[in-house]
This record gives sequence, C-alpha cells and structure tokens, in this order.
Amino acid sequence: MKIQKHAMTPVLEALAVACLMTAFLGATQTPERSRTEGLKETDRFIKTGGETSESVAAAKLQVQETLTTYNTLVAQPSKNMKKDYQKLMKSMDSMNMKVGDASGKVEAMQSAGDTYFQGRGDTIKNIQDQQLQGQAQQRLKDSQKEFAGVLASLRAANGALEPFRKQLADQITFLGSDLNPSATASLKPRAEKLNTEGSKVFTTADQAIAKANEYFNGLKGRAQTGS
Repeated sequence: MKIQKHAMTPVLEALAVACLMTAFLGATQTPERSRTEGLKETDRFIKTGGETSESVAAAKLQVQETLTTYNTLVAQPSKNMKKDYQKLMKSMDSMNMKVGDASGKVEAMQSAGDTYFQGRGDTIKNIQDQQLQGQAQQRLKDSQKEFAGVLASLRAANGALEPFRKQLADQITFLGSDLNPSATASLKPRAEKLNTEGSKVFTTADQAIAKANEYFNGLKGRAQTGS
C-alpha cells in the first residue's frame, strides 16, 4: 500500500517556523536580569559579610573567655578544682564549636562574593555609554581587590585562632588527666607562653574584623544612597 505524502498548508508551515524560532531563541538567549536583582544580591552579600564578621568575633571572644577561665584555674589555688574544671570544659566545648562555625562561614563568604561580583558584572554590561561602563568596571575591579584583602585577613584570623585553640585544648585535656595542684603548677610556664601568643592572635582577629566591617559598612552605605 502506497502512503501518500501531504504537503503542509501555509498556516502549518508558518506555525512550524515560529516554533523552531522560539526554540532557537530560547536556547541562545540568556534570561534578562530583573532590575532589582542587583539590589537583592548586594543585600545578601552584605548580610553574609556581616554574619561572617560576627562569627569570627564570637569565636575570638570565646577563645579569650576560655583562656581566662584556664588562667584562673592554673594561676590561682582553687577551692574546688573539680567544679572549676567542669566550668572550663564547658567553655572549651563552646570555643570548639564557635571556632569551627567561623571557619565554615569564612569559606562560604567566598561563594557569596563570587555570586555578587558576577551579578554586578552582568548588570554593568547593560550600560550603553562606554565611558560610564568603563568607570563602573573599574569600580568593580577596585571592590573585588578590596574584598580579596578582607577575605585574606579573615582567613588569617581564623588560621591563627584554630592552632591556638588546639594548644589551649591540649593543656585543658592535660589538666583533666591529672587534676591536682602540682599539675596546675607544672603548666604555668606553658600558660605564660600561651598567653603571649594569645595577645598576637587576638590582635590579628581584631584587625581582620575591623577591616571586614569597614568594607561591608561601605557597601551598605553605597547601597542605601545608590552610589
């Protein structure tokens, strides 16, 4: 049996061409960015930066508090060593958690920065005036460079807090294995060295936190004024 081929009508041909063109354009065109998408990305980036800075500050403060509790037990005679040590262990657990949390947030901030700068770059492409577009691109590069410095500082702060936390935790664990006045006395030289190192670590953290706050507060100010 011979199958007959029917020619398409002009209407069907037009519909077929329209469908093909729609599919082609859909595959080749990038969806247009919302006019408010850049503002939302900026807000998310600023929020992430603020949370990261706060997390590093909380970690640094908890390490300081744990060191102070440790110093009290080592440097001063304790009327109830078991009770004081339990308090120290609780502080150490909080220290471990907060330093770990800060480490995760610092690394996550890199991803937030990538999203923010990518979106900002996409928005700049829509500027028709070449001179104005160039000015925007330069400001973007400057902001990226400044952010790289902020991220490096926060990583350095976290990189200093983590090994210091380990040293402090080791000395606390040592006390737990031999909780008596002679053990605390034997730790005094190490405690003095630890406190000296701690001063440097806390200064590094404070500087990184201040640098991050300055950068993100600057972004917040520009976002509010639209500059």
